Amino acid sequence: MMSKRWVLGLLAAVAPFVSAGIANIYWPIASPSASAPWVIGQKNIVTWQTGGGTGIQVFDIQLHNSDSSVLNGFYHVALRVPMERLPGGYKNYGGEMEVDLDSSIPAADNYILIFMNTYTGAVYARSQKFTIYESAPSNYTSDAYPTATQTATLSGTPAPTDQWAVTLNGPDADATTSAQQIAGNAGSGNS
Repeated sequence: MMSKRWVLGLLAAVAPFVSAGIANIYWPIASPSASAPWVIGQKNIVTWQTGGGTGIQVFDIQLHNSDSSVLNGFYHVALRVPMERLPGGYKNYGGEMEVDLDSSIPAADNYILIFMNTYTGAVYARSQKFTIYESAPSNYTSDAYPTATQTATLSGTPAPTDQWAVTLNGPDADATTSAQQIAGNAGSGNS
């Protein structure tokens, strides 16, 4: 018989991980962050890394702000970002992307990036809160990032019918699964 003390101890041990967001623990978004803000007109890099075995082949990236007076909606940054193995990384996956911000993007605090499956609503990771500056502050230092292989350009105000800033070559797993469910194994000789 389990004691009440044992159950409470287990809950106390697990609670910090649940409140911190488990996805952020195993799939960290390295930048942007509170210490790596974005600046309009500068090279703004998104970087992430995770171990293998997530089962996720592709994800989408959205830019949100918790203050609806700053941003009513969200920006569609990238669709179908492929989960790719890092060079020389033992079962490590990750990537980077450059995001160019037009001057119409509101400069403000409390932005976050969300890595998710837009089709199902599953959220895989959230960045730390970060700031977008109109111009570089006097104490701003930009890391010497290499030029990313993909660039998304954001402009205007967000709208639900906006197109994605960039669509990458990741497999459209949801469309593939839907097609298989509808067509079955057509032509395979199996029913």
